[in-house]
This record gives sequence, structure tokens and C-alpha cells, in this order.
Amino acid sequence: MSQAANVRSLEAIREFRVALIKFIDKAKRSVATAESEVQRTSTWLSSTQPLHWTHEVRHANDRLAQAKGELARATLSQPDNPRGPTDQIRLVRKREEEIRNAMKKGEQTKKWSRKFEQQTNEYKGAMTPLSSSLDGDLNKAVSILTNSIKSLEEYLASTTPTSSEPLEAAPTTESIARSGEESTKDSTDEHVDSQSPTDEGDQDIDPSLG
Repeated sequence: MSQAANVRSLEAIREFRVALIKFIDKAKRSVATAESEVQRTSTWLSSTQPLHWTHEVRHANDRLAQAKGELARATLSQPDNPRGPTDQIRLVRKREEEIRNAMKKGEQTKKWSRKFEQQTNEYKGAMTPLSSSLDGDLNKAVSILTNSIKSLEEYLASTTPTSSEPLEAAPTTESIARSGEESTKDSTDEHVDSQSPTDEGDQDIDPSLG
């Protein structure tokens, strides 16, 4: 059994539709921004940082080779120095530490990249229902509201008088009575006029002559 719609404010429905459209747009932009940040971080961990630390290891090896060359030259130039070329030895150790540090950072980056990939998959799984709702159910709700507003507007237009011409007033009882009196008066005047003498010459004839 159908029920009548209890619509109290068409304007409230219009305002809700506008608010819903704004919410969908804002939510979609927020989801897109979050996805962009996730993708940027994933690329940084899986590509940018590993490449950076690979280059650092290569450069540290080059610097180590240079430090070892300086150590060899210093050793040859100071064969009688009992302490040896301490500065060059210290530099070689520093370069070796730089290589170990760069290699360690590269391994940590790979570890965090794998972990972040797992968390990204979990995040995308949790966001899928929201994205589906924004693209499906909520857009469907906007369409339903649009059609409902259109139907209500058509209904209101069909029940509202459109003619702006004033209706002719019906004659009142007083005006009808007055009209009847005037009609009777005119008829009486005509009857009186028909009985009045019209020839003044007839009034001067002496009745005895007849």
C-alpha cells in the first residue's frame, strides 16, 4: 500500500543535495591526496633511496681507494717514522666506516620498503569500501534526490494557478433587484406614454358636434 510523502521543506532537500555533492567532491580529493602521498613514499623507499645508497657505497669505495693511496705514499716517504702516517691511517678507517654505514642504510631501506608495501596493501583494502561508496552509492543518492526534487517541483507547478487574469465578479442580489426595478419602471413609462394624447387638435373638438 502506497503512502503519501510527508515533505515539509523542498528547500531543505535542495540544500541537502548540494551539501552531499560537496562532501563527495571533498572526500574524493582527500582520498586522491592520500593515495598520492602513499605512492610517493613507496617510490622513495623502493627506488629513490636504494639508488642513493648504491651510489654512496660506490663513492665511498672510491674515497677509500684514494685514502689507501695516500697512506701508501706517506708510508714510503716516512720509512723511519715510528708512529707511521697516523693521519692517513685514520682517514682510511673513516672511509671504511662510511662504506659500512652506506651498506647498512641500503639494507634498512630494503627492509622498510617491504614493510611499507605490506602496510600499503592493507591501507588500500581498507579504503576500497569508501572509494566504492563515493563512486557508487552516494552518486546514486544524488541522482535520486535530483529526480525527487524535479518531481516535487512539477507537482507544485501543477497545483498552483497559473492564470493572472482576474475573474469577473458574479452579480449580487442587490444588483439583480435594482436591475429588475429599472426594467419595471421603463415598462410603466412606456405604458403611460402610450395612453397620453398625442394630437392636440383632438382635444379642441366639441363633443356636442358629434
